[in-house]
Amino acid sequence: MHNIDSILKLSYSPLTLFEFENSKEDKDINEYLTTSTIYVIAKRALPIMKLMHADSSGLHISVSMENEPQVVEIIMRTKDNVKFFKNGLSAIRTGSNILSVSDAFHSISLFRDNGGEDEFVLSANFDRLIHLASNNVIKINIKGDITPFVSYEVLYVGHCVEEHIFHRFKAHHALQDILIRENIIPQNYDKVNDLLILPFYVESDVVSVITGEAKENEFIEAMTGNYSFGLKEISLDCEKALIRAMTPRYNKTRFKQYPKSSDGLFNHGLDSYLYRIIENLVLCYDSDNKIFGDVNEKDASLISVIDDKEFSIFN
Repeated sequence: MHNIDSILKLSYSPLTLFEFENSKEDKDINEYLTTSTIYVIAKRALPIMKLMHADSSGLHISVSMENEPQVVEIIMRTKDNVKFFKNGLSAIRTGSNILSVSDAFHSISLFRDNGGEDEFVLSANFDRLIHLASNNVIKINIKGDITPFVSYEVLYVGHCVEEHIFHRFKAHHALQDILIRENIIPQNYDKVNDLLILPFYVESDVVSVITGEAKENEFIEAMTGNYSFGLKEISLDCEKALIRAMTPRYNKTRFKQYPKSSDGLFNHGLDSYLYRIIENLVLCYDSDNKIFGDVNEKDASLISVIDDKEFSIFN
């Protein structure tokens, strides 16, 4: 019998709808997103950054969010990120889609000194900084609890199997519905930053237990690695598992009979299939219910299916 242990990772950091639409011509982001097979449309207020201090040794910023009393601080030192900054931080440029606070920004571009010239290092919003740090690409120090800032209200779960996520969104009726009903489009254009796309890819390990009772095809699959399922079936099943778990209000099909399905992992002779999100984020649903992601696998919520029957969520 076979067991599948799958993890979900962000193929790119969460993108506001504004950023998503404006990234379609960016070759690097396009390349990152080619791995995406699952996505979440979510809602969260836009984190706003303010510069507290910056010089060649690094930068210190504060981060706040509408209706969130807590303010967190992020410190990025050049000595902790030598491969990026080398001779030191030389310049900062900020970007913003909001006009209400003159000294606030929601994205930042960093430059290093290269023989007296400013050389571009990276550009990031708050989510990008957290994602890069969580995956050990950069090192930052955080003062305060970032949990409210990385908690996303789930509105919709979808898949983009065998299709680039940018193509998937060309005619996305659920997204249009969300924009209207969540008051994203009318009047307050800056609210477009409160809607985010979280693109995920799926990695899976298959563990086979072969006993004297194993069927011939199970033995052959285990020996050859040629299973009756692949990334397509796993991703389609994962989408259904997330929808069954969270019942997002804009998913019209709720898969109440899951794990039963015609295109997922049901009836592939699996003992178990498990899903975890290995990112520092929280998916919120039904007011106060949550699925916790964590870069430490043991601390992440577990979605479990046993013997094609028992569906469970463990936090």
